[in-house]
Parts: sequence; structure tokens; C-alpha cells
Amino acid sequence: MKKITLLLVLCAGIWISSCDKYLDIQPANVKAVGSMEDIRGMLGGYLQTVANLSSFYFNPGHSSSYSSYWYDDIGFMMDAEILFMFSFYEHTIDRTEILLHNSSLVHSYSEDIIKALNWSSIETHGNLWDRGYKTIGLMNRILEEVAALNEPDSELKQQIVGEARVVRAWCAFKLLQYFAPFTNDALGIPLKFDTEDLASNVSLRKTQTEVYEMILTELKEVLAYTAPTDEGYNIFYRKGIINGILAQLYTYKATGPVSAEDDWANARMHAMVALEGRYLATSSDELKSLFASTETKADFENPHAQISFFWDFNSSRPALGHQWGSPSYRDRGFGDQYAGRPFHSEYLALFDEDDFRMEEGMFIWNKTYNENNKWIMVSYPIGVVYQMLRTAEMHLIVAESYAREGDDGNAKQWLDSFKASRNTTYYASTDILAEILNERTKEFATEYDIVWLDLKRNEMSITHEFVDPLDGPQTLTLESNDYRFAFYIPIDSELSVNANLEQNPGWAN
Repeated sequence: MKKITLLLVLCAGIWISSCDKYLDIQPANVKAVGSMEDIRGMLGGYLQTVANLSSFYFNPGHSSSYSSYWYDDIGFMMDAEILFMFSFYEHTIDRTEILLHNSSLVHSYSEDIIKALNWSSIETHGNLWDRGYKTIGLMNRILEEVAALNEPDSELKQQIVGEARVVRAWCAFKLLQYFAPFTNDALGIPLKFDTEDLASNVSLRKTQTEVYEMILTELKEVLAYTAPTDEGYNIFYRKGIINGILAQLYTYKATGPVSAEDDWANARMHAMVALEGRYLATSSDELKSLFASTETKADFENPHAQISFFWDFNSSRPALGHQWGSPSYRDRGFGDQYAGRPFHSEYLALFDEDDFRMEEGMFIWNKTYNENNKWIMVSYPIGVVYQMLRTAEMHLIVAESYAREGDDGNAKQWLDSFKASRNTTYYASTDILAEILNERTKEFATEYDIVWLDLKRNEMSITHEFVDPLDGPQTLTLESNDYRFAFYIPIDSELSVNANLEQNPGWAN
């Protein structure tokens, strides 16, 4: 068989840091591959970095030369740093004393905390940009190598191609959510999926309309593949994952500048498919199972999420989710590195006492400072948890879709069903849509970007009050559609190289 060459990156210094170069990888090392199995092993190296498992993706016959360290400079978009930023960006935490009652370790991170409180974590924005585009670039190259083999369609080919296409579509969707101003169709993101023309200029933004069309085409075509998921290999090539991403995409798109009449119907359809075989947690123990592990793993079996990623867990370090806690840790108000934070009283007022999410041990409870307060703690010192496409989110997408279409009867039925699963009938608002959004906030507070993106797509404002140890009391307000809802494009790695790409409005270069 004719050999082709696969170009791989071994370290960060080899990358030329621009979006053009991310999407048109031209690194130095050359690795010869000549079969679909070779490409399968190469993609498996990336998947191993995502799941962080020692040998899960390397079945006998895979090339041992494809090691996960080859991909460390690319990385998955979600990690402890991203968790930290988004938990400060949203409005569920009481920050009034966050910088006053912390250990000396936390004070050393006060600059990062203040940046996060002002929604200006530009270094983290840059990391998201870099990871997203590097991953898309790698998937583009994988797909180019598959095409160069010119092999007939097969289960193996669909499993490899399907995996790569879902990964790059998901990364493109996250980049669009983070870096595109929500109400401006013209300001989308740079994007290139055409593996036959990677050398063309991709530094100019596509419109949001164009980006959505590219992502939708990508996911719908993969959804039509007939090959089964390889349970010992695939992570993202799963019908539940693809439908869940599509449900999220239509939900986000439906209230924006490029909404279509059938967006909410499509969101509902894909959410219902993603719900097949899944069910809502109906007890605190079931819900905590999403945030607890005794080992590092990617869990596909929990019925309450499509995937639960547990990174850096092992049997000697008990699991602790970033929102739902473990009773044995309820007296720890602060993590080893980042601060424990009390939930805001306005957030807690959305609950009633019968709701099992208010049970002791569901939130971290710090009796030292306020025995009546509920606390959370970022899970970084013990392990990082990421739940991708929770069953609860799919259920609430269905409820919201009905409410947005004016069908309050069905909306209330789905909302009441969700509330019943949490042992509550309490309504904080008489407006059905507002109450659905309340439930999303209650359920997903501090879980990466869900609440933040709800604030963005619903054009809401946020106020943070805190005390700066040097400058005293501070009140910061992020008005709806503030420029900081669209993240800072990294000047060092992007704008200094791509002169044609403009910074997002409001941010200084």
C-alpha cells in the first residue's frame, strides 16, 4: 500500500501561533503511516489525553509509538482552569468576602480572582482559543490523511472519521459561543473544515450564519453514519453525544441574530433523542454519583449524563464534585489552592427546604464562618469533574422549547416533572420561561459554562460585589450584551500574526 506522511507536533515550541497555522498544521516531525489502523492509533493518542487513561485506547495491534505526550500541547478545552474562571463569571456566588478570609495560598491568586470578578481573564481566554483551534487543526489533518488513503467506506473508517468530525464540530461550537458577540451575525469566528484547501486564508471571520451551517452539516452527516460506536475506542462518536450537541446548538442559536423558525422544534427533537435510555436523578445519592469517583476515568454508563469525565482521581484521593459535595469534606471551606465560596442568598432563595439539592453534603457546608450558609469548593485539589450533556439539561431544553413556542401547558408538564425529580414543587416565579431558567441556574451553578452562556444568550446583566484587600469595597456590573460576553482574542498568539483579524469590539489590543 502506498505510504503517506502524517505531520505531528511534539512540543509547544513547534507551533506557529496563529489561527491560520492551527488550522493548517505544518509541524516538523514526520511520521509515516500507511493504513487506517495507523490513523486510528494516532487519533487514539489524542483521545487518551482527553480521558487521561493509562491504556484504555490502546488495544493490541495499535502502534505504541503514538503516545499521549505527543498531544499535550493541544489538550481538551475543559479543565480546572476553565472551571475556575466560569465559576467566578456567573452570578450564583456571594463574593463579598472572598478576598478577606482566605489563606495565604489563596492570596497569591488574588490577581487572577480579581480578573475573573471583572470578567477579564484574558490569559484563560487565550488558552481556550489556542486549545480549540489546535484541536480543530489536528482533526483536519487526521481527516486529510484518511482521505489520502482513498479506502472504501467501512465501520473502521466511519468510527475514525465520525470521531474526528464530532470533535472539531464541538470545538467550533464552543469557540463560537465564547468569542462571537451574541447579537452580531457578521462577527463569527475564523473556521476551515476543507482538508483539501487548508493553505487558504482562514484568518478572516466567517459570519455566525456560515459557522452554524458548517457545524450543522458536520454533525448531521455523522449522525447518518451506520457504523456502531467502538466502545473501547470512541469517545465522541456516539449518537447520544451528537444529538445532545445539536440540542445545545439549536437552543443557543434560537434566541440569537440568525435564529430560524424551526430552531426550538429542532432543539426539542434532538434533546428527546439524547434522553433515550437516560433518566433524571431522583435522590441526592444519584445526583452525587455524577460528581464522585475513586479513579480517573471517562464514564459512559451513568444514566444522568452522556459522559462524565473524572480527571486526576485515584483511590487515595476521594472524589469531590465542584458543586455537589461529599459529607466527609463539608468542613473544608477552602481548597488547597482556590477559595471556597458561599452561594449568594438570591441564588439560595430559589430553593425550598424540601428540595434534596439543599441537603447537607450536597453543597460544601463551612460551619466555621456561618453555620447556616452553604458553600461550594472548586474540585481542583482533589480532581476535576466534567459532565458532558447532562440528562437534566436535555430535559430542561425540552421544557424551554415548549415555553419559547408559547406552549405553556407542555412546558409546565416537563418543568413539573423535573421539579418532582428533585423533590420540590416550589416556584420562585409565576412565569414559566423564567422558572425554567431558574431551574437551569439551580441545577448547573458552577458547572463550567452553562450558567454563563444562559446569561449571554438571554441578554442578562450581572453584578459582583466584593472587597479588594487594597482598594476596599467594589461593585462591578456587566450589562446585557457587554463586550466582555465575547472573549478577548489573544493578541500574542493571533492578532500579532493575523493582521486581517480584528479584536472583538471593546477589548483593547
